[in-house]
Amino acid sequence: MESRRRVRWALAREEDHLADNQTRTQNQSQNQSQNQPKSTTIVKYEKSSCLFCNEWFDAQTFTEHLIHCGQVLEECPNSCQVFIPRIRMRSHLKECPRSKNLHNQRLSVSMDRLDQQSDHRLQALEQDISTIRSVLNEEIRQRLHLITDVGNIRKQNQVVEDWTRGTDDSLGGLRRQLEEEASQRAYAAEQNQIDFQYCCNITQSLKDQVEIKLDEAQKLVNQLSIDVTFHQNQLNDNILKLEELIFENERLNRDKFFRIEEFLQQINEDIKSKLGTSDYATNKQATLDYEVKNVKNIVCETEERCDKLQSVVQDLDRSLHQTMQNLSDLENQMAMQQRIASVQNIRGHLIFRIKDYSKKLDEAKQYDTILHSAMFSNKAFGYALRLDIYLNGKGTWKGRNLIACLNVLSGEYDPLLTWPCRLQAEVVIRDQCSNLLEAQDYVKTIFVRKKSDDFIQSNQYFHIPHKVITSRNYLRNDSMFIEVRVMK
Repeated sequence: MESRRRVRWALAREEDHLADNQTRTQNQSQNQSQNQPKSTTIVKYEKSSCLFCNEWFDAQTFTEHLIHCGQVLEECPNSCQVFIPRIRMRSHLKECPRSKNLHNQRLSVSMDRLDQQSDHRLQALEQDISTIRSVLNEEIRQRLHLITDVGNIRKQNQVVEDWTRGTDDSLGGLRRQLEEEASQRAYAAEQNQIDFQYCCNITQSLKDQVEIKLDEAQKLVNQLSIDVTFHQNQLNDNILKLEELIFENERLNRDKFFRIEEFLQQINEDIKSKLGTSDYATNKQATLDYEVKNVKNIVCETEERCDKLQSVVQDLDRSLHQTMQNLSDLENQMAMQQRIASVQNIRGHLIFRIKDYSKKLDEAKQYDTILHSAMFSNKAFGYALRLDIYLNGKGTWKGRNLIACLNVLSGEYDPLLTWPCRLQAEVVIRDQCSNLLEAQDYVKTIFVRKKSDDFIQSNQYFHIPHKVITSRNYLRNDSMFIEVRVMK
């Protein structure tokens, strides 16, 4: 009975030890598993250690070992109040002081008691074995859970440490990047302030230069207007003088013709009155022939003078028209300089309407006039562009084609733009068909290049035959629409 109590006491101590370990492990795992997911890894241990002999046994043989373990303490059956390990009980009984006197008396009693105890012990051991097995199974299960939780906690701690280390490195990198970005932004802000001040200075200087050039252009236009007025007055005076001279020559020629007719009549009368005198008639005929030749020479000279005067008048008319065209161009340039700083069309898209096409084509055939479109830009604060059109052509294409080009003009923001300038644009002759689905526009692609803002541009011209313009509905109500789209 005493040995059974010792076994129960050992098992109770083992259960208390396991319960304490389980409680501490569960507390740690609960604190760690609130933010970490549980792992599904299961670790199994198949052996347990004995608390008396510290040896490891399988789960099946552990309970049986506790019953027969030689290190289990048992009380001496002679009541000497000594607890001896089971393996040394026989040697103790031989040396026990009370065993010699009571040996014979209690031998029979002890044998009976041992038999009864053995029976009771066997029954108790069977119950204890079943209890121990269930306790051991529960302990093993709890140990497995605890080991699994500890492994998960260790892995989670390792992951947390790695994550913390990576987070610290990332935070350090972010702090360095923030410091670098702050310094770069400060430098960029200072540089932008300097650039803004520089742009303001350039804009102010450009405004001053534009105002000076506008004043000079205004003075030049005024002088040209005075010169044109003076030349026009002189031209009118010369034309009046030429007309008077022509009238005077016509009057003189008319008088000479009248005299010649009178003279011829006199000659005829003389011929009729003096038919008998042949020598006199021959002389008169010779004189008459000479006079006729003189009159013819005078008429030819007069016609030549009239032709020369007519060519002079045409040259003067042409020069006057060219002067007026130059004056109009200067006025347009002045207006253009005034509009350069505030170009409204900044989307790279222009639609140019040509009204009175027939009249302007006749003027182009007679005076070689040029049509200029409105100013526009490829983008905000971009290149200043203009479409120039020769309705009657130019050079070898003259008389059969429309010639046009896209010019890059001097703009207010040229110092801030990229040079050389390279642009691609589409020029479209719009088909003015009533049904838009059946319209077929005429499209031409051109390239515009300019080395710098102060470089004279060599324009790339494109031609459109007059036959194409008069076909379909490109020309309607004596008007034509030309669209320009600058590629981005």
